[in-house]
Amino acid sequence: MALTTPVGETFETYTFGSEQATQGVLIIHDWWGLRDYNIQWAEQFAQLGFRALVIDLYEGRQPVDAKEAGECMRNVVQEVANRKLQTALQQLQAPQRKIAVLGWSFGGLQAQHAVLHNPEYVDAIVLFYCRIILNKQNATVLKGPVLAIFSETERSWPDKQTALEYAMTDAGKTLTCYSYEAEHGFANPQSPHYDSEITEETWQLTVDFLNQWLRY
Repeated sequence: MALTTPVGETFETYTFGSEQATQGVLIIHDWWGLRDYNIQWAEQFAQLGFRALVIDLYEGRQPVDAKEAGECMRNVVQEVANRKLQTALQQLQAPQRKIAVLGWSFGGLQAQHAVLHNPEYVDAIVLFYCRIILNKQNATVLKGPVLAIFSETERSWPDKQTALEYAMTDAGKTLTCYSYEAEHGFANPQSPHYDSEITEETWQLTVDFLNQWLRY
């Protein structure tokens, strides 16, 4: 379903699950663009009773290699992405529905932007192996908890996990962290770093986390 921002920018979304669902999740793809596994996660959430919305921030582009993925990512204008994310979050709103934002890598960064610009719409955040922009100053606006899942093979780990832990503690917010000896991109079946066992484990962690925080 195409959505349009207040200034006329149109973008594609894919929605799954009941309109009466009391739990919602906005799903944001990694730097490879919208892929089958993003849709599969949304379908799995829908089967569990969630309303799931997948957003495409690449305007349909699907990079074929890392160079092209990097170009697509750098071509994203953050102000435009922020408007699209806000519009998607507004689309997910419904009476008596709590909403989470979930993203992998580039999507995790965008999930943070979505929440920091629209804290009133978001009740929980799930971040997979992404750059962290939450800090003790901006995290004060969060109204819900964060689940952060890290790749221990990244050069920025464990420093970024430690920094996030300190930031969330200083801001008085709830944070749950897990780290795995797996490569960045382990949840993407099309990646050479895909790890099915860890992906299944982190899927279940995500479901448990959202069921804990999105239920009334």
